[in-house]
Amino acid sequence: MKDGKTRVGLMGFGRIGRNVFRQLEDHPDIEVAAIVDIADPKALVYLLKYDSVFGRFHGEVRLDEGRNLAVDGRVIPMLQGKNPGDVDWRALGVDVVVQATRKHRSLADCRKHLEAGAKRVVLASTPEDPADMDTLIMGVNDEVLTDEDTIIALGSNTSNAVAPVLKVLIDRFGVEGALFTTVHALTNDARLADVPSATLRGSRSGAENIIPGPTNSPEIVERALPALKGKVAGLALNVPVQDGSNVDLVVFLSRETTAVEINEALRAAAEGSSVLAYTDEPVVSSDVIGSEHSATVDGLSTLVMMGTMAKLIIWYDNGWGYAARAVELIEKFAAFDRKGVK
Repeated sequence: MKDGKTRVGLMGFGRIGRNVFRQLEDHPDIEVAAIVDIADPKALVYLLKYDSVFGRFHGEVRLDEGRNLAVDGRVIPMLQGKNPGDVDWRALGVDVVVQATRKHRSLADCRKHLEAGAKRVVLASTPEDPADMDTLIMGVNDEVLTDEDTIIALGSNTSNAVAPVLKVLIDRFGVEGALFTTVHALTNDARLADVPSATLRGSRSGAENIIPGPTNSPEIVERALPALKGKVAGLALNVPVQDGSNVDLVVFLSRETTAVEINEALRAAAEGSSVLAYTDEPVVSSDVIGSEHSATVDGLSTLVMMGTMAKLIIWYDNGWGYAARAVELIEKFAAFDRKGVK
């Protein structure tokens, strides 16, 4: 910490990295101390200033003569780095590194940030091997976080949307199993035109098709909710919208209930929650863009059949809401540090 502020290093300044940066601007006790990426700093500053989804950055942004980021008079070093360990975090006074490259997801890779001087690491992704490191889903298992934790993964944006809803249903009704389809907005993996790719379906134009694909979210959900081990399955439909996704969730409940009772339980759980929201409004995908909640339950779409089979629609901003969970975890780490525990 410096001047009472927790200092953050962003490894990767893509969609999630820039979203985290934007959100941290509203947190006076936390500051970004360095940005690390392999891209041209000029391009990175441009993409921070102008965003096709979230609009212009609210402050003054420019690239200074030293090719660093200048924001409202502050200068933030922009460094070239590809691999964990490439940057001396100790020299930069960085407390928390956010690994947001979607690569280098192993425990060994994350430990290299600690060896380079960082105190803690937030992996803004699913771990390469989920058994290797703790994955924290806010609103589900975050009570297990302690001051001794140094490396924490956030899982996927889809697992962060599904797990909080399932937790409420488990606590209130019991859950025997769950199936889901995430209807997911475009990511930068999508091809603009038909181009050969590692997968046949992935080689098709993301701008012109609904493309089925796998998701590792079921395993992350099961680890966060051990009662559902071996009882969750899911897949993804990647669709041509820029932002705003949903999960079509089917659950098999332990007791009979109604759509009204399910909605009442979820509405009550959402009160005062930063993670879970509930709406009875006729929303569509663009209406959740900019939502910091991991999940917004669409009460108008809840269905129940035969008393124990329920279907729910859960909306989420796959980029902004996920970044909010990274910021929330940084805040928790900062609170530990302010207490002088580490």
